[in-house]
This record gives sequence, C-alpha cells and structure tokens, in this order.
Amino acid sequence: MRDMHNRNIRVDDLREKIDLSKFRHSITSRVRTYDVDRQNIVHNAVYLYWLEVGRVEYFRTIGLPIDAQTFITKHHFVVAHVDINYLGAARFDDEYEVLTRTTFMKNSSFGMEQLIRLTNGDVLLIASAVIVNLNPARQTSERIPDSYRKLVRELEGADVNMLDDSEKA
Repeated sequence: MRDMHNRNIRVDDLREKIDLSKFRHSITSRVRTYDVDRQNIVHNAVYLYWLEVGRVEYFRTIGLPIDAQTFITKHHFVVAHVDINYLGAARFDDEYEVLTRTTFMKNSSFGMEQLIRLTNGDVLLIASAVIVNLNPARQTSERIPDSYRKLVRELEGADVNMLDDSEKA
C-alpha cells in the first residue's frame, strides 16, 4: 500500500500503531445485502457511509441533540478531508464495529480518527478526517463554539489536542 505521500505502508505497521484504549466511542452493526457487491464483499464506498454514521453517533453521544436541523442550521460541520487505509474486507452478515474519536481541535476545524473492525477483532480500515465548522449563511469557516469544545473534552479527556490559542481554560 502507499499513502498520499508515497511512503511505503505495511499493514502490520498500521495495526501496531492503533491504541484502542483511546477510542471511547463505538457502534456495532451488521453488513446488509445492499452493502455488498457481486463479489460478496462490502464496496469501498460503503465504508464512507459507515464512517459518517460513526461520526453522527459520536456527536449524539457527547450530547449534541440530533434532529433534522442539527447539521443544517445548528452545527454545520462539513467533512473537508478523509484519508483511508483499507486493510481487509467485510462480507454479507459480518458484524462490525466503528470506533470514533476526536484527536485534535483547532480554531474552526477538528480531526477525527476512526477504525472499522469485525467484532472478532480483524481491522478492516483506519481513517482520519478533518471536519470544518462552517457558517451556513456565509459559507465560511468559523470558530467552533466553546460549548462543543467542552463536550469533546468531557469524553476525550487529555487524549484530544486542543490547538486553539484563544480557547478558554
């Protein structure tokens, strides 16, 4: 495998770098018939949906009220970048788990790390994403509210790197 910077990546090296103790949020589901292709494996684009579900449920867990307007008018978080390393494949009826955590928070963006694995422990993919807080009226980035920062800190503790100098202690 090669990453975006053309460095060789060994699958075993990626697996060894995973510290599962830092993931405080997970959801479990099962591969459905519509998730698999004609080879009976989950299509690579489907994993993006699973990652999104993991992020939304993470937001719900930290205390954001989730309704039809949550990501339209209340919390306009948009995915700016996703990096995925596929390490294995899921098949129909496999049970899987999506683990999600916030790794850093800047002024108007934050990073999330996610992992999808089968419930037997086999890691299927490792992903990282950069999410931007967008002002819906102006369509420009804006500072992440302190209330959201507090919710993330309460779940993640010292494992989230707060990089915004203006953050109140």
